[in-house]
Amino acid sequence: MAEDRHAHAIKILELNKVRAQISRYAASSLGKELVADIAPLSALSDARRELDAVDEALRETFRMGPLPFGGISDVRPSLRKAAIGGVLSPQALLALANFLYGGRRVRQAVLSVDETIEYPILREQADLIYDARQVEQELRKAISDEATVHDGASPTLRQLRSQRRQAEAKVRQTLEQMLRSHQKMLQEPVITVRGNSLCLPVRVEHKNQIRGIIHDYSASGATVFIEPAAAVEISHRVQEILLEEEREVERILQQLSALVAGVSDQLETNAEVLARLDLWFAKAQYAKAEHCEKPVLTTNRVWKLRSARHPLINRDEAVPLDLTIGESYSMVVVTGPNTGGKTVALKTIGLLTLLAMAGCFVPAANGSLIGWCDTVYADIGDEQSIEQSLSTFSSHMRNIVSMLERVSDTSLVLLDELGAGTDPAEGAALAIAILNDLHVRGCSVMATTHYAELKAYAFQTNHAVNASVEFDVETLRPTYRLLVGVPGRSNALAIAHRLGLPESVIDDARGQLNTRDVHVEDLIRKMEAAYREADTARMEAEADRATADKLLRESQDRWQELQDKERVLLQDAATEAQEILSRAKTEANRIITELRKEHRNGQLKDHQLVEMRKALEEAMPDLPRAKARTGQAGQTGALEPGAIVRVLSVGQKGEVLEISPNRRDVVVQLGALKTKVKTSDLEVLERPKSTQPKVSVSRGTFARSIPLQLDVRGMSVEEAIPVVDKYLDDAVVSHMGRVTIIHGKGTGVLRDGVRKHLSSQKQVSSWSSGGPGEGGDGATVIDVAL
Repeated sequence: MAEDRHAHAIKILELNKVRAQISRYAASSLGKELVADIAPLSALSDARRELDAVDEALRETFRMGPLPFGGISDVRPSLRKAAIGGVLSPQALLALANFLYGGRRVRQAVLSVDETIEYPILREQADLIYDARQVEQELRKAISDEATVHDGASPTLRQLRSQRRQAEAKVRQTLEQMLRSHQKMLQEPVITVRGNSLCLPVRVEHKNQIRGIIHDYSASGATVFIEPAAAVEISHRVQEILLEEEREVERILQQLSALVAGVSDQLETNAEVLARLDLWFAKAQYAKAEHCEKPVLTTNRVWKLRSARHPLINRDEAVPLDLTIGESYSMVVVTGPNTGGKTVALKTIGLLTLLAMAGCFVPAANGSLIGWCDTVYADIGDEQSIEQSLSTFSSHMRNIVSMLERVSDTSLVLLDELGAGTDPAEGAALAIAILNDLHVRGCSVMATTHYAELKAYAFQTNHAVNASVEFDVETLRPTYRLLVGVPGRSNALAIAHRLGLPESVIDDARGQLNTRDVHVEDLIRKMEAAYREADTARMEAEADRATADKLLRESQDRWQELQDKERVLLQDAATEAQEILSRAKTEANRIITELRKEHRNGQLKDHQLVEMRKALEEAMPDLPRAKARTGQAGQTGALEPGAIVRVLSVGQKGEVLEISPNRRDVVVQLGALKTKVKTSDLEVLERPKSTQPKVSVSRGTFARSIPLQLDVRGMSVEEAIPVVDKYLDDAVVSHMGRVTIIHGKGTGVLRDGVRKHLSSQKQVSSWSSGGPGEGGDGATVIDVAL
């Protein structure tokens, strides 16, 4: 098993503590059992599928919360007992009923999710849950929530319990009668219970006066507890009924157990599926609480951890680390003083690798890479054994020897304080030899050490890189920032100076140092400063790039939004134009048909021509006219009363009679017809011969030009009458032969009042209801008496 291969690493890297954290989120004992067994999986495909399943569970947790696992418990022992013919207790059957209900709720919760949400793994598991609703209903009918068998579990049981209750009531009734009739013989007037029998507390001197069975004496001997003979026979009957009741209950339990046995295999599968779902949702809730992200498992043994932290260190206190192994180097050598930061970095990469291979999210930035490896080997901490007489060095060597017997090119090896515990020269040489051997075997390695020789080793080999944990000499504290590419300094002299060691002693120590060592330390110091500057510049560049990327995305989104809006507007405009043209064509065809009809009948009148022209104008789309049609069209500077113009909309020439004060409207005489048109609808053909306006007083002024229709809707009859009278007077003065009053249908009160008034007016030659297209009965067409 994979756990056996990783057993030592699991123990050293404290995976069991992370298991305990995840276990808090498991809702059932089934899920907690699987959480306790979390370990790296055997195959990469299994680990990736596990991560996908946890990802689905996490998305559902954010969307709706965890699944409803209430009522689910480990019922597998009961299922196995029922499968071999055993009889289950009411408690076990109640637990099974709750298990069936809980499983059905989980199944419904998953399968009821909108199919547009992609949960392929969760749906696949939910489909495996067997819906044993009929079995659950049978269990509920027979077993109460207090884990007892219902009276209604069978007709026989109901009858037996009814008989037993009646017999018990008769016994109690008999004893209560004796309490009253034998009160002087009793120690106290109460009914007591001895064993399974109801007795009377009789004074010992009267025990021969009451026939019955003596069951007990009091401690003082003054009271004897007698079951009266009158109640004995009834009590015996109660005991007989009880035996029959127990046999019936046993029969019911056996029947229910057989029912469970019939679906035991399916319910075993349900237990496995529900345990798996509980495990996935426990992992998901842990990931949510700890701000973990889904890692990417690689097959090329590349680790690229971004903002990674140790899961067992408080999130607010942990200093995240960035680390890459496997791209340009397969070995990281962490050097520097013993401040604790090196071991934390070592444990972080090891524990996160175990979690990722076990299908758990890890506390690192999204997109972090973790290399898939067959085994994680770890030699961390002081494992000396007094019982085995092993020193620290011997203990480390024993672990390393065991590793070297089993490592492969897909192993991750973690070595803490490599070569420590012996002579520095020999220890350093041995450490370099071990690293060379691991490199030859193709392992991925991260090692910590104090030896300066290993710094040089990492500098001189292409497959290794130096790293160190930053140390603040001013505060004498580590910052726990991992600096990859920079070897660690011992800082011993600086620390001693900060702690108050005399300056003379410090100077003497510097003089004892090898000149080469001094230069190396100085070089490392400069490298650290350069690294910090480069890291600051890198972070600023990343921030600037993130801002630029954000602005680019926003501009792209805005551009796409504008394009989409433009496309919608063009589509809407095209649709509206098509509708307008269609209406215009229909209306034009109608007008042409009426013109032909009226022309044939010789009934075409001027006002009808105007009405048809206005209907045609309203039907035509309101589009700007081309200025190229005429040099004079729409130019009001050449318009004066008496000018000869062409009305473009009807193609007829006429003479300008009046011009409105704003010079937007003009009254034109077209033959016998006088009409008002827009200035933009005119083309000036000839200026007036005289600048004096040719306006006839008898024809009135422009202010008296009136529309062809009067709308009095919404007025009362009293309000409408004077308005109608004024309108008729203006129509007579303006020589309008035919006008229309629009009054609407409504209740008919306004219509009838207006028509009644019209019938008595001398200006009205005749009137009639509006025809088709004229408003019908909602309008009155008037022939004006000129």
